[in-house]
Amino acid sequence: MTDNEFLRQIAENYLEYLTLTDKGYENIKIRSVSSDIFGLYLQLEYPLKSLESLFLRSPLGEFALNEEESSVQVGFYDEKARKLFLNIEHPLSTELFKYKDSLELISDLKFLVRNLINFYARELPLGLPSSLPTLTPDIEALNTLPTPPNAEQLQSLRGIFSSSFCYVWGAAGSGKTKVVLLHALAFYLKVGAKVAILAPTNNALEQCLYTLIDSLEQIGFATQTILRTGTPTQKFLEKYPDHCEINLLETPKNPKDSLQNAQIIAMTLDTFLHRSDLQSLDFAHYFVDEAAFTPLIKVIPLCAFDKPITLLGDHKQLQPICALEDKDSKDLKWKRIAFWKYSALFLEMFFKNEALKSLTIHPQTTPQIENLFTLKQSYRYGDNLAQLLDRYIYHNHLQGCNTHTHLYCFDVSDLPKNAESKERTNHNEALQCCELARSFLQQNVEFAILTPFVNQRRLILKLMPTLFPFDCVFTIHSAQGQEFDFVIFSPVILHYHLNDSQNPNALFALNVALSRAKKALIIVCDKPYWLRQRGQFLSDLIRIAQPYIALH
Repeated sequence: MTDNEFLRQIAENYLEYLTLTDKGYENIKIRSVSSDIFGLYLQLEYPLKSLESLFLRSPLGEFALNEEESSVQVGFYDEKARKLFLNIEHPLSTELFKYKDSLELISDLKFLVRNLINFYARELPLGLPSSLPTLTPDIEALNTLPTPPNAEQLQSLRGIFSSSFCYVWGAAGSGKTKVVLLHALAFYLKVGAKVAILAPTNNALEQCLYTLIDSLEQIGFATQTILRTGTPTQKFLEKYPDHCEINLLETPKNPKDSLQNAQIIAMTLDTFLHRSDLQSLDFAHYFVDEAAFTPLIKVIPLCAFDKPITLLGDHKQLQPICALEDKDSKDLKWKRIAFWKYSALFLEMFFKNEALKSLTIHPQTTPQIENLFTLKQSYRYGDNLAQLLDRYIYHNHLQGCNTHTHLYCFDVSDLPKNAESKERTNHNEALQCCELARSFLQQNVEFAILTPFVNQRRLILKLMPTLFPFDCVFTIHSAQGQEFDFVIFSPVILHYHLNDSQNPNALFALNVALSRAKKALIIVCDKPYWLRQRGQFLSDLIRIAQPYIALH
């Protein structure tokens, strides 16, 4: 069996599972529909999880919103306001608006699996890239910069330009993006080469671009040749309209010109797999950000083009998401679906170790990578938090930034219990999170509220005044890639899959939550409950945290 056949069968098996169990499919509730001369605005009940797999169902038919030939296209998505704008030409927009009460927005993630099936059906030759980067930059010249990269960052850059495949591993704030990827791209920009930046999600992609565009401009590089394909959020579109492919399509220029003229093309892996025009571009190098969160099966297609691949990420944070439930994993029919749990970091092992294909290697095993470059200095948080994270998670002598991250505990155990609390919610924690948010907003302090549970996030949003920013409350997964001065964390209860540090995946999720904080972490919780939990990272953290005293 060829690698393509093996991977196609795994994708087909997953598609069958999703279909039979009615997973990967969601009807997005539409609150209201309005129109203008360019199309329709859909006000949604909840935020979208993905923009890559949307369909609009109507009495006039079903429209795939990401198909080039479709007459209904996503214009932009305002995540904060939960508003989706659809570009629809007249008179179709007028006709659809007549049926506004019958419109359905469907998110069908099975569409993304079909993209993989179609790719592997092409039987393109697959293998670890053998071609080295064609560029040999003067990396040592970076030592003359006012703020030069540190020794580990310089070594990572040397590795990128001397390896056909490598992995740059670093904790949050270690300079993976802002230093290593930044300078690697700058070298390519100097010689006019075309490179690709890929990420597993829209959020990860845009967080990477926010850092890169601003940082490249700060070191004197023109950034007009950076192009973000796919559907941007409204926030990104407003800040960087000239970098958004979807915005440039509205100009009289040939849409293909924007791809040909761009040097740095940024996209999600799902967008890359869906579009043959992106696959046909002659990229000099593929850079995959948040690689530990990227499913291996989605990054293997890059190996069909024999160009250098650099992965950047942290395998001590979130791992790929797979819809296979534990109870179904024991069924031999679905055994191979577990392959979706392997991250992109297993790419080298896939081609060198047959045990991976037999699924005898656990997805939480540290992958074997020949060219691994580690960044052990974080500039985001203080030495005290770095030491805690190193003791429980990294075990690689992680260092902080010679400052002190304040660790606080806000105990809600003495407050009256709310008898109407729903599953995986804590009403008192939610109320106190809102009070802290009110205080921070009044003082213009940058903050975010994080929680492992979707229900708790919804409760916090429900209790928040309407004037509060919608995008200050996150689940742990949606916060990855971001950073804040103050992080308010609501753990709710001990849950094996989401915050139990005896489960490696939950421990890595906690790492994401805690490492978002630059200045202070405030854990809002029932302190006696957590102190009763033995052998828990959160319990030990709460035990040493100081009682929270409001900012003055």
